[in-house]
Amino acid sequence: MTYNIKIYVIFFLIIYSIALSHPFHATITSIDCKQNNKSIEVTMKLFTSDLERALRIEGRPNLKIDSHDRRNNIDSLIFDYINNNLSLSIDNKKRQFTWIGKEIENDITWCYMEIINANNFSSIGIDNKLFLSIFDDQLNICHFYCSDKAETIMLHKEKYYGEINF
Repeated sequence: MTYNIKIYVIFFLIIYSIALSHPFHATITSIDCKQNNKSIEVTMKLFTSDLERALRIEGRPNLKIDSHDRRNNIDSLIFDYINNNLSLSIDNKKRQFTWIGKEIENDITWCYMEIINANNFSSIGIDNKLFLSIFDDQLNICHFYCSDKAETIMLHKEKYYGEINF
């Protein structure tokens, strides 16, 4: 009887650990050019567990992104990580993001940023190294919505830079 209970416990732990992990590593970044207010809105969809792991590797042990006690500090850490691993260039000039905020939805963290004073440009380049140093199979999907044109670029460890032209 004890042997059967041990088997069930081991089986349960394996199934539980598989259910908590996700089988692929990906981010989705949407870049939306707003011609009417001369800005670029950036929305990122990140797995919360991947983001927490990245921040732990950078020296933030026991960090929980959904902690309300340290919300401003956590936002700052997330923004720093994104700034160090993601950049946009408009007409070959690197631009700075303004942090808008984040939302947590189940196991997804949505991050919102903006680039202001962006108008009359002919190209956008993206350098996206999010989670590439952590996961060999990391895929960073970048959707661009500019000038009635939609385009997607897939970035990964071997190709982490992409550019679209208008």
